[in-house]
Amino acid sequence: MLFSGERPLIALSGGADSCALLLLWCEAAERGLLPQAAGVAHFHHGMRGRDADADAGFCGALATRYGLPCVIELGALSQANEAEARAARYTFLEEAAQELGAHVIATAHHADDQAETVLMRVFRGTSVSGLAGIPVRRGDIIRPLLFARRSEIEAYCLEQGIAPRHDPTNDNPHYPRRKVRTLLPELAQSFNPRLTEALCRLADHARDDAAYLDELAEKAQATEDLRVLSRPILRRVLLKRLWELSQGDDAFREELVTTAWVERLERLLNNNQGVLQLPGGWEARAHQGSLRLLPKSHALPQNTWQSELTVPGKIALPAGNWLVARVEAPVHNSQRHRRSLRVDCGTIPATLTTRTVRDGDRIAPLGMGGKTRLVRDLLREAEIPADVRGSQLVVEAKGEILWLVGIAQSESTRVPEGAERVLLLEVHGEEPSEN
Repeated sequence: MLFSGERPLIALSGGADSCALLLLWCEAAERGLLPQAAGVAHFHHGMRGRDADADAGFCGALATRYGLPCVIELGALSQANEAEARAARYTFLEEAAQELGAHVIATAHHADDQAETVLMRVFRGTSVSGLAGIPVRRGDIIRPLLFARRSEIEAYCLEQGIAPRHDPTNDNPHYPRRKVRTLLPELAQSFNPRLTEALCRLADHARDDAAYLDELAEKAQATEDLRVLSRPILRRVLLKRLWELSQGDDAFREELVTTAWVERLERLLNNNQGVLQLPGGWEARAHQGSLRLLPKSHALPQNTWQSELTVPGKIALPAGNWLVARVEAPVHNSQRHRRSLRVDCGTIPATLTTRTVRDGDRIAPLGMGGKTRLVRDLLREAEIPADVRGSQLVVEAKGEILWLVGIAQSESTRVPEGAERVLLLEVHGEEPSEN
């Protein structure tokens, strides 16, 4: 849940859940089991008048009782919906964490919240990833109470002499979560007295399965012909492409990153022709199992180029240079040169493909433990001008990019200790002699 040296900010609403979280954390910190919390934060949404004022006063007093600094902010969200209020609350928590020097934000979600979340997603129709529910940690948010039932939390507060605050908006029957919360006991009585535990167990299993599928999908990102992928992996690859396309625009992401668009991209790949118009001024094109996501105004490059390189051998490149492949003994402690690449011979087929980059190309750069990056991002970081990025070259083998020429090489090209022969790829300014 925590990495070494991390301290949390406790998100405190004043309800039983967050009060129990604060008390339990302080108790564990006093016993040396957890690091001391950096502080407490309470967000006053500005929705409930004096009742909410009393909540803020209660939270401030509770933080003082346990010797922790407390940040309280008053919002102006009287006309906001549930999603807007949540977004404002988390923005405040992030700012408060930075102010108090906290590394993570601890929220008081518990086992009943987990069960309700899973059941709500089942009703809506969800994937394995949706069944995974609420994770113990996502990014900088941790949820230490996912093991505890609501009844246990309320009993603990009573034992500690704490009278938590009650937010009547949580009783509003119009909220979907409130409806599910009311329905759960009825379902438990009719089908399974331990339904909450069963749903939490389902989430645990689904989380493990989803993590494994995500790992396989990450490795499959560089696959040239996406049609060879199994459907669960393909769908995750496509979903990740859409997610990357929508980065930085929450509204666009909600519109684009959906099952419906994943299914349309699947059909486009299977048809292997045509253009799919995407939201936000983008379009998708499929060719021989590869998928390109392009701005609608962006015509397909006319200068695309591809050639096969026999190993050992040489080919002429579009700009008048030559790419040479030869096998030789490894050179130890040699200075790396951007126009050359040494590769473990044991990983190389008899023929390599050299081509111009394509939208959606990915490479797992050396030293990043197999994590892939978009080629377009590497070109931008290398300050390659936008108008010439499309003419940059890659060398690939069996659909995996080994070398973004002059920029980055793949982790799979690492030469192992004790290698007797390596493949040397070099760019020459003129045609080399046969010698």
